[in-house]
Amino acid sequence: MSRLAESVLAHQVDFSAWRQAVRWHIARETPPESLHWRVAGFGEALPEQDSGKESAPSGLRVTLSRALLALLEDAIQARDETRFSLGYTILYRLARRELSLGNGHDPDLMALRALAESVRRETRAFRQRFSTFAANRSTACLHDAPAHYILEANAAFCQARMPRLWEICSPYRRVLWNGQRLFFGPGETEATHVQASTWQPSGQGCWQGYPNTVQPPSLEETRQADSLAALGALAMDCRACPSWEKATRTVFGSGQGRLRLMLVGEQPGDQEDLAGVPFVGPAGQVLDRALAEAGLNREQIYVTNAVKHFGFTWRNGRRLHQKPDEGAINACHVWLEAERRILDPVLVVMLGATAARSVLKRPITISRERSRILPLDETTSGLVTVHPSYLLRLPDESTRQKEYERFVADIKLARDYLCSKGLL
Repeated sequence: MSRLAESVLAHQVDFSAWRQAVRWHIARETPPESLHWRVAGFGEALPEQDSGKESAPSGLRVTLSRALLALLEDAIQARDETRFSLGYTILYRLARRELSLGNGHDPDLMALRALAESVRRETRAFRQRFSTFAANRSTACLHDAPAHYILEANAAFCQARMPRLWEICSPYRRVLWNGQRLFFGPGETEATHVQASTWQPSGQGCWQGYPNTVQPPSLEETRQADSLAALGALAMDCRACPSWEKATRTVFGSGQGRLRLMLVGEQPGDQEDLAGVPFVGPAGQVLDRALAEAGLNREQIYVTNAVKHFGFTWRNGRRLHQKPDEGAINACHVWLEAERRILDPVLVVMLGATAARSVLKRPITISRERSRILPLDETTSGLVTVHPSYLLRLPDESTRQKEYERFVADIKLARDYLCSKGLL
C-alpha cells in the first residue's frame, strides 16, 4: 500500500499555497485518493511543501478559466473539510481529460458549485449587515458567527465601507481595522487558549465602542496557555499599551528552547516588525555570528524580547527605533513571565539594559552587572550582557572588534554554564 501524501496549508483560506500544491501534485499525477489535505494548527511550523520542489517529468497541467478560478476561490471559503480535496479532484480530472466543465450533472462539479453558492449567499448577507450597522457609528465591534471562512475575503469591503475603527469577532477569525492597517487574530473556538480579555470591547450589545487600550492579562490568565505556540497566539492580539497602534504585529519569541537557554532582547526593530520574527535584522546577524562562534545553534535556544511591539518614530520617511518606556516594559512583563514559566530555562541571557530591567525588575548598569552568573530563582540563573545593536553603533572598527569579542566571551560563558548543567 502506497504512503498517503500530505499537503499542509497555513490557514483555512490559504488559496495561494493550495494552488501551488495542486500544480505540483497534478504534474506528478498524484491520485486524489492518495493525497491528504489539512490546515496547520496555531503555532505549528509548516513542513517543506512538495509544491516548492521541481515538478515531476510528466508535466501534466491544467489551465484555469476565470470562471473556474472564481468558483474555486469562493468554494475554498466554505466550512467543509472536503473542499480542498474536492477542488483538487476536479482539476486532476480536467488535466487528465476525464471531465468536461459543461457537464452540469457531474457530482463533483455540482458539489463545488453548491459550496461556492453557499459562501456567496452568506457573503451578500454579511455585507448588508455590516453596511447597515456601520452607517451611523463612529466605531464598531461586531460579534458574528458566519457559517463559512469569509472574513479575509471581505476585510477590504469593510475597510472601504467604514474607514474608521472597527473590529469583527467570529469563532474562526478576528479582524481589526485601526484606521491604517488590518490585523488578523485567531477566533475563540478554533484557538480556545485565546482569552476574550485581550480584545474585550466596552459596554453591552452587538455593536459597541472600542477602547484604545485594555488591561494586560494577568499571570493567572496566561497560565491557561500550555505551550509557547499557544502563548504566542494569545499575545497576537495584545493591546495592553499604546505600542500596538503603530506596529505591524506582535513579534513573539522563536526557537525550540531545547537547551533551556533563553535570550531576551529589548524590542523588535523595523525588519522584525515586518517579518514577525525576533532578531532577523542587522543586530540579529551579529547575534547569529556570536552564537555560531560560541558553538550554539539558534534553533536550539529560545529568543524573545522584553517588549513585543516595535516602538518607533518617523524621520525622513524612515521608521527609527524609539526606546520603550516603563509603561511598555511593564505591560509586556506578563508575557515574559509566562514565557519563562513554559520554557523553564536554566539560564536567561539579558541583552541590554531594557531586557535586564524587565527580568530583574530593577534599573541596572550594564558595566556593573555584566559577565557574571546571577541567581534569579531556585531553578534559573541570569547573565547580563550588551545588546548586539550596541556593537553596531560603536564609532570605529577597532572598538567594535574589541567589544564584539567581549560579547562572544559572554555567550561562551552562557554555553559553559549549560555544559556544567549537563545540557551540552
